[in-house]
Amino acid sequence: MRAGSMDRLIEIQVATVTYDAYRNQSTTWETLVPLRAQLVNRLVDNRDGQHATTDSTATFRTYFYPGVTLDHRVMFEGQAYTIKSIKELGRRAGMDIACERIGK
Repeated sequence: MRAGSMDRLIEIQVATVTYDAYRNQSTTWETLVPLRAQLVNRLVDNRDGQHATTDSTATFRTYFYPGVTLDHRVMFEGQAYTIKSIKELGRRAGMDIACERIGK
């Protein structure tokens, strides 16, 4: 992996569950670690009739960080992405994180 190609900044986030005084459950997302990454692949859905494009999936290549699981999520350019797969590169040298965008 070349450091110069990692020109994007992503955040790996973890869900935290808290309870209020009435025992109502609330889930919030906190940043676990910010990472420099390379945007390897971005698939775009094109809608010809509506003149709209949406980014639905993306793959990020970054340095290896232990403990990242499918329960975490990725924040990139203000958009949240669910992690669909994590592929280790080399012997803990890096990882490819395949994600799917949440929402619109």
